[in-house]
Amino acid sequence: MKKFLRYLRTRALGIVSVIILIPLYLVMVFAEFIAPYSPSTAFETMTYHPPNVRFYRGEFRAQEARVINTINWKYARVRDLYGDIRLFGKGEPYKLWGIVPCERHLFAPEDGGYPVFLMGADNLGRDLFSRIVYGSRISLTIGFIATAISLALAVLFGGFSGYFGGMTDWAIMRFAEFFMLIPGLYLILFLRSLLSSSMDSGQSYMMITVILALVGWPGTARTIRGLVHSIKREEFIMNARLEAIPTVVIIFRQIIPQISSLLIVSIALSIPGFIMTETTLSYLGLGIVDPAVSWGSLIRRDISTLSNLRSYPWLLMPVWFLLAVTLAFNFLGDILRDFYDPYHTVFPRFMRGRLSPKKRRKEALPAEGGPSSAGAL
Repeated sequence: MKKFLRYLRTRALGIVSVIILIPLYLVMVFAEFIAPYSPSTAFETMTYHPPNVRFYRGEFRAQEARVINTINWKYARVRDLYGDIRLFGKGEPYKLWGIVPCERHLFAPEDGGYPVFLMGADNLGRDLFSRIVYGSRISLTIGFIATAISLALAVLFGGFSGYFGGMTDWAIMRFAEFFMLIPGLYLILFLRSLLSSSMDSGQSYMMITVILALVGWPGTARTIRGLVHSIKREEFIMNARLEAIPTVVIIFRQIIPQISSLLIVSIALSIPGFIMTETTLSYLGLGIVDPAVSWGSLIRRDISTLSNLRSYPWLLMPVWFLLAVTLAFNFLGDILRDFYDPYHTVFPRFMRGRLSPKKRRKEALPAEGGPSSAGAL
């Protein structure tokens, strides 16, 4: 881990990716505390309210606005009329993680004053920032859960296929190829269409996760199968078989750790794919349903037409969050792939070209009393 952190410092995109992902997952964990309102709280007279947080007289305040056109929902800001915002102020009561009853929020209007719309409001007057924060719980966790299930299936089928070979290998690989022959998105849409449309949010979440995992395991399983097939011929595996160690123990305690670097990279690259797939399903109306909220469902409900987006550009905020998470995971996966590359292990100076000119000059200087100094004398 120390080597990876040292290597990460040489990759600017990796540092930026970590800086993006860690705060987003902290926001997800403490969503009730960070969001000023619940995702269903609506201000009926404030449809499409623009963002109203301003820095005024040394403090952040919520500037009041009045509707001047109820057809296009145009607002006019009221000059010098601001509502106070308090950090750790009292707001809507909630239960942190569904257990601890609380009233404090990261920021909230003072004494129930003018609502705070950090990123504007949607067509029902609901705070978009609060909905994005709560939506991150589905959009960010579904990638990890689907990846975990998919990876478990890939390790199980790929490990047994590569280790046993023969008819077992043939049957498992033909089964995997059946899933791979059908385009992934079409298969997901077909499987989702077979399910009932009256499922609640929890059932939809679990079924979508299972569908994504079933579609995502074959490619990784084929790769694991090839690695296991080559590793099982190593001497330490043959010795374990001669000692009559059970097959399952050999696979999961001696072979799988040898390919852990591949599994780590596979996890980092699979998570954004599953997040984007869930977003696609929700956008098409086959994903998360009300009252639950995800980034994909926010995009579907709020961005209905281009004219709507031109009039209320803040509705595009979920897209930027989704894009940031996807790029961060992809860049982090590229860095993990480079770090575990065999050339990095055998030739640790292959990154020499990435060093700054100052560090290259420092390494080029001969050590005191070294061969160059002796030659000069």
